[in-house]
Amino acid sequence: MDSSSFDFESLHEDLQMQILSWLPLKSLVKFLIVSKKWASIILGEQFRKIYLSRSMTRPRLMFMIERYTSQPPSAPPELDMSWLNSVYQEGRLIPVSPDTEVLFHSVYQEEKPLLSSGQQQLRIPIDIMACHFSQPIRGLICLQLGTKFAIFNPGAKKLRKLPEIQAHENAWIKSFLGYDEATNVFKVLCRTSLMMSGQETKEYHVLTVGSVEDEEPWRRITCKYDHSPAIEGLWKEGVLYYGARFSIDKSLVVMSFNVRSEQFSTVIEFPDGSAHSRWNFVIYDGNIALVDNSDFDNDVVNEPDGTKVFQIFVLDETARKWRGERIKIHCWEQNVGDMELHFRGTIGTGKLVFAHYHNRYGRDLFVLYYDTVTKIIRMFNIGNGRVVGDYDVVQTFLDHVDSLFLM
Repeated sequence: MDSSSFDFESLHEDLQMQILSWLPLKSLVKFLIVSKKWASIILGEQFRKIYLSRSMTRPRLMFMIERYTSQPPSAPPELDMSWLNSVYQEGRLIPVSPDTEVLFHSVYQEEKPLLSSGQQQLRIPIDIMACHFSQPIRGLICLQLGTKFAIFNPGAKKLRKLPEIQAHENAWIKSFLGYDEATNVFKVLCRTSLMMSGQETKEYHVLTVGSVEDEEPWRRITCKYDHSPAIEGLWKEGVLYYGARFSIDKSLVVMSFNVRSEQFSTVIEFPDGSAHSRWNFVIYDGNIALVDNSDFDNDVVNEPDGTKVFQIFVLDETARKWRGERIKIHCWEQNVGDMELHFRGTIGTGKLVFAHYHNRYGRDLFVLYYDTVTKIIRMFNIGNGRVVGDYDVVQTFLDHVDSLFLM
């Protein structure tokens, strides 16, 4: 066949969708304006499912980097950030700082080709001291700034403002993003707390993320457990898990929230009755697990031969019990030196992943993979000094995917 006479639109639509599903997300964004036919395919529900399924076979590492910048930051023109120009804090309307931003940087998390392949970046000018970003779920992230909320797709560079929650300007607000796989619905769980005249008022609200046309208001729900969220949460298979303290005895527990039924339940007390808040939730071999971040501080002494030893607690969700495991990584000091790399969980190949939390020394951004079978350590330099700067705060998330939500 003469390639010059090839007509893509003459192909069967199923074949067109299969071909388009292999394209990077940024190409699909551009192809929306090629023709009405292409836009209809790309925005169709069937193609969304095909593309998401394909993307989940090529997951990404997502880095959220909070930083100060000497250059006035600006968002892409398609992201209207004007509604976040100010935020209420402690009863005062404060303008967003002009010299702070969050950089979203993602790469494919497979080792071959290089871990730096498929790089995507998005800069958002925002007050890093006032905002909160959720973990990415199915390609979406929830942004909270005071009573204001938005969801956005960093790969597609698309953002949608959500209804503002009605809460007192002095209220303390904590939010979590969740997703119900069975009904393909995203929801935002929000807890507000207000202390006035020595009395604390707590409320729980849920927002179902629908289309712009049928966006629902926030709905108040009940929770029989008097608690305060204390540790950042994690979503797994339709359930949100997060660390919380009971108001009566201040004990640290794991709360769970079923996204579909919108019901709360306590899972279990934290292991060993620990009361500190340096625990971190991770996915370990497909299970919810807890790791103590203090095990990775620079002043923690490893074994004399340079082996790193740390404890992880894996949750048996049926038995409501923790199973402790000691993990040993040989040649840790020889490979890592004095860098502070925290455990971030396991990927599909079973490898353990470690990454920076705080770039204290102006170094490059590194990620470490450890194969528990072969005992091989591999270090990857992400961005070669072009991604992070001195004292940037870095959050690393595994298994982020490209999706067509919000397009």
